[in-house]
Amino acid sequence: MKKINRNLVLLIVLILLFAGGCKKKAGSGFRVDNYSNGKAGEIVLVMDPKQYTESECEEVIAILQQPQPAINQIEPMFDILKFGLEDFSAFYRKHRSVVYFEISDSYDNLTIDFDDNVWASPQVYITIKGNNVDSTLAIFKQHQDEIIERLYDNDLKRLQAFNIRNNSPQIEKKIKEKFGISITIPQQYFIAREEPDFLWLRNQTVRNDRFIIIFKSDTLLLSKEQLVKTRNQMTKNYIPGAIRGAYPILSTIYEYPEYREITIKSKKGIEMRGLWESVGDNMGGPFYSFSFINSDQTAVVTVDGFVYAPEEYKRDYLREVESIVKSLR
Repeated sequence: MKKINRNLVLLIVLILLFAGGCKKKAGSGFRVDNYSNGKAGEIVLVMDPKQYTESECEEVIAILQQPQPAINQIEPMFDILKFGLEDFSAFYRKHRSVVYFEISDSYDNLTIDFDDNVWASPQVYITIKGNNVDSTLAIFKQHQDEIIERLYDNDLKRLQAFNIRNNSPQIEKKIKEKFGISITIPQQYFIAREEPDFLWLRNQTVRNDRFIIIFKSDTLLLSKEQLVKTRNQMTKNYIPGAIRGAYPILSTIYEYPEYREITIKSKKGIEMRGLWESVGDNMGGPFYSFSFINSDQTAVVTVDGFVYAPEEYKRDYLREVESIVKSLR
């Protein structure tokens, strides 16, 4: 009897330990046991067909599906799953991105709420409440830029949460030693080339390539012209094209690259996005980069991600490299 009791106690302890282990966090506060669902770039849109006409729904969808900026083909920023209130099931409540329209006579005020991790993590849950159709559509349009930005950022966060759990510590250590910065690098990337002031990482498949390059320059200028010049010199020196003498550069057509000041994890710098092309070859694609002056004011450090995916959609690949660049800390 004592032996049976001891075995029973041991079994209970093991069950409790296992249950506790299953509820660990993935990193950056993301719950593994409550991970949000949904495909990359996907949004759940909830609009009651009894309240909104088809044309009114399409008006909202057109805003959410505006073209992805700075990419060399037309692709929507988001894919939409549309539901009525009755069809919005518990499963889809845990979707990574939800935009929820709700009309009720009981609402005196028109509101828009941006909530994080309501039913799952990471999740952005945007609720628009009012007592009539016109007012809810008006507030959606008024806040459309903020809505798009929050949905976009959440897409990047989910990619970053995945990368944290599937990272490459060896490459991350090398980046830290070489450039004094920390970046989360997925295991699928390998070092293609290393120079004193340059590191080229590559994720290569039979159909496409994704690249991360990190480099530094002692020219302490963050002007658009200087950043383009430095980047082109680095890729000319260190990234050979498929044809002898070819190399990638940034395209300056259509006022590209786009250029703006942003802050990533307290690092103030310059974001650029646009297109790259190849000198001496017919290759190209989208890119995203962030440049900043390092803490000891001795160099400009640039982290740059670009994509080569001929005959494929590129939006999700571009977000992959952007999520890596923005994991900078």
